[in-house]
Amino acid sequence: MKDFTSYDTKKIKGFAIILMLAHHLWAFPNRIAGGELKHLFTIFGDSSLLILGNFGKICISLFFFLGGYGIYIQSKKKGFNILKNIKKIYIAYWKVFIIFIPLALIFFNNWVPFCEAQDIYLRFAGWTWKDVVKNFLGVSSSLNGEWWFLSSYVVAIVLFPLLKGLIEKNSLLKNLFYIVIISILMTNVFPAIGSIKYLGTLNNNYLYNTIFCQTAPYITCFYIGVLFAKENLIIKLYNKINEVIKLNTITDIIILGVIIFFRSYVAGPEMDIIYVPLLIIILIDILSHIPILEKTFEKLGENSTNMWLIHSFYCYYFYPIVKIVVALRWGIPCLIVLIVLTLISSYIIDYFWELIKKIYNKCLTFTKKYIKRESY
Repeated sequence: MKDFTSYDTKKIKGFAIILMLAHHLWAFPNRIAGGELKHLFTIFGDSSLLILGNFGKICISLFFFLGGYGIYIQSKKKGFNILKNIKKIYIAYWKVFIIFIPLALIFFNNWVPFCEAQDIYLRFAGWTWKDVVKNFLGVSSSLNGEWWFLSSYVVAIVLFPLLKGLIEKNSLLKNLFYIVIISILMTNVFPAIGSIKYLGTLNNNYLYNTIFCQTAPYITCFYIGVLFAKENLIIKLYNKINEVIKLNTITDIIILGVIIFFRSYVAGPEMDIIYVPLLIIILIDILSHIPILEKTFEKLGENSTNMWLIHSFYCYYFYPIVKIVVALRWGIPCLIVLIVLTLISSYIIDYFWELIKKIYNKCLTFTKKYIKRESY
């Protein structure tokens, strides 16, 4: 492997979005219309869907890692503009928000119970304009629980210049040490300090909670992504592993199985700073042997932001579509239906906004010509 390119990033994002959809469809039977989906086998007495669905949450760590990696590479080539990066993610967010939230509030605000989780079928009941504004600004995810990712990612972008300065001043080992310490502080220490009454329960302070109590390991994976970009570690690690054990489809599957086992039964998500780079390396190797899958993941990766923002409406909130998604009752077919519906919706949304842009530009051109003509 000579380079880790934007093409590779798209493929990993494609895999990550599948994990995200599987996580929300398989890991929460109480949220699913009709209850738990059917599975073919169990692992250590647990449903295979439940295990793989819970593992799917590593998708957040993958997205954060790729975000940190990409922003660092971008900053070295073109410089770093905080506002430009925040604007990019918010525009993508608003394009989906402006379409789906009005639909949700008008047509899906009062449904009979269709699953065990009350907060799913009553998600849009009793909404207020204050809720809408807070969700529009990304400071609340009350209208879609799966949109919490936005505010955390914005915080990562805001803190990037500080992080970049720290990482570029220190050696690889020092940076790894600092990242582990930061992870422990955010996961355990800062929340504990924030709950001390004598300090005024800092956890209730928006700035303290947002900046210092970010959910680890996800925000930490953003930091490790920056470090891997700076040191070109994906390439170095890939070549080193390939030199030691000779990567192929069989060894890739074995490593993937070990990662799933350790994350599920041993060390947990706190070790995502290790799991994620390994997962990326074996995915790149697996996909290099399966061109059709490689191309599919690339297309999914190109639409991953839209699919993240859309999929929970089809998985949980829009009951008529939810019934279509879970109609087959088997885990994998239902996941395929969810992927297809979400991907199609992504293309439709992109087409809709492109059409709006063309209409706007034509109206603007016509207005300018009219004004110019009237001025004579």
